[in-house]
Amino acid sequence: MRINKAKVLLHIVLVFCIFIKVSHLNAQSSRQFTKGNDVLVVYSDVPGLQPSNKYSIRVRSAATKNEWVNCFANYTYNRAFELPQIKQSSGTMNPKNVQNYQKFTSGWSQTYGNIEMTNNQPVEVEISSNIINISKAAAHPTQKASAVSVVGGKAYFTINNPAQVVIDINGQMDDFNKATDDKSANQDYITHTISLFANPLMNKSQEKGTKIQYVEPGVMPNNNPDSYDVMMFKPGVHEIGKSFKVYAGKKYYIPGDAIVYGTFNNIGLTANNGLQPGENISIFGSGTISGAKIQHPGYVQGTVQSEIEADYKSIAISNGMNVEINGICVVDPAFHSVNLVAWGGRPDKAKEVTFARWVKVISWRANGDGIGSTHLVEDCFLRTADDCSYMKGSRRRCVFWKESNAAVFHMSGIPDPKSFFPIVIEDCDVIYSRTTPNNYKAGIFVQRAAGVPAVQRSVNVLIRNIRITDPKSNMPVFNFFSMDSTKNGGTTNYGSSYKGITFQNITVKYPPVIGGLTQVLTGNVKAPWYGGIVFENVTIAGKKLAITDFRINEYVKDIVIDGAKY
Repeated sequence: MRINKAKVLLHIVLVFCIFIKVSHLNAQSSRQFTKGNDVLVVYSDVPGLQPSNKYSIRVRSAATKNEWVNCFANYTYNRAFELPQIKQSSGTMNPKNVQNYQKFTSGWSQTYGNIEMTNNQPVEVEISSNIINISKAAAHPTQKASAVSVVGGKAYFTINNPAQVVIDINGQMDDFNKATDDKSANQDYITHTISLFANPLMNKSQEKGTKIQYVEPGVMPNNNPDSYDVMMFKPGVHEIGKSFKVYAGKKYYIPGDAIVYGTFNNIGLTANNGLQPGENISIFGSGTISGAKIQHPGYVQGTVQSEIEADYKSIAISNGMNVEINGICVVDPAFHSVNLVAWGGRPDKAKEVTFARWVKVISWRANGDGIGSTHLVEDCFLRTADDCSYMKGSRRRCVFWKESNAAVFHMSGIPDPKSFFPIVIEDCDVIYSRTTPNNYKAGIFVQRAAGVPAVQRSVNVLIRNIRITDPKSNMPVFNFFSMDSTKNGGTTNYGSSYKGITFQNITVKYPPVIGGLTQVLTGNVKAPWYGGIVFENVTIAGKKLAITDFRINEYVKDIVIDGAKY
């Protein structure tokens, strides 16, 4: 038999190319470096996903023998500029949004990298740009990172502990606010921002005998709850669609080198095997859940409220008991980001049973709210185009970035302390507090005409040690009004007012951009602000808060500021 040498050579070349391709696809996309007790995990690739074309990230530490390691630069952006303007399901156009993406921040982007690190072990970070000549940079919150130095057009800083850090490049956010600065010269101003999400080390080990389902990229998981205890998404790109069900007693792991397009929820499920449908559920890892391939429900014909709740929130768990979302990035949610509603039938209502820890939210759309109806939110990062967080549970050590619309802390529906535990919001940073022009509903702490209508409610809330450091903020810190006559052709809309809230050690570093901006505290005959609101050591641009800083009306009295009653 004669052998065609050319064909053999071609076959060898093809096999070699296939081997190289397969080897690349199976290459280790997360790397763990260890030196004694110092451990650093770096996610260097998300197989099948293009990295940011704006920035690159490298890290190094003693664990890497001080050698630089590439960190995958994830990317999300406001897609309003590339989408057609179409009618809402109501049949009308929305002049402020394009398919609910805020037009105000059209084209804006955020690059982000994920690592996992040990406490008290320094990690140096390098940021370089493909589009910007970096001349200056600053890290926020300032206490979570060293001062940033720029050498050779690259930015460098060090973190000593896990933290959510935003790096402002060339003053894109620190020096400019699109809502207040020269619109004629900068009407098309677009920001490209970057964050490093340094997470604590994730416990990925499972108990012996645990049934694990490994999900390959591009393959729909087998979601029969009897077939697995833990669902582990492999590195790469996954698509699960709307309303992927999560079951009681199950864990779902998304590593930092994976992205999952879709939404997770347990809506419509019933109790099973002695567990409530929202009991003992964990979604964890440093990976990303993206809503970028899901349309906002307002643009889906025939959508009803129950379908909004069930299908469009990135993570929605009802009847929650011992539920934890840990480390996950939620980007471009089609609707709300993380919504964990506790089981109302639990015997001990004073016990916190739903948790969000080290969660990161980056949203671009109206209704792209951050974390709501969750008992305890710790060490999270929330950049939202709508409400950042609802005051329905305690929040600790979180970083907030508010732009376009609404509130940082939305006070609607604060739970009754008779059936709930006291709420403590503490040690949080508001690094940017921005809004579109003339948005009367915006603010850091906001009670608009919402919640239980037409009543002053007694609550138990302590808000302390909050740092607000935006040099270009254009919203009030306190914006409390319990009546709104702007809706429905002037029809009065009543909300609730409160008593039982203490603001303690609130520091606003800079004065508001718009001169004469005042705080708001107005009530009505049905929902007045009669006592029970206390301000202790609140300063704005170095000046102590005074009653004259508020716009008030006749339905406000017995407000306490630094011991004095007004």
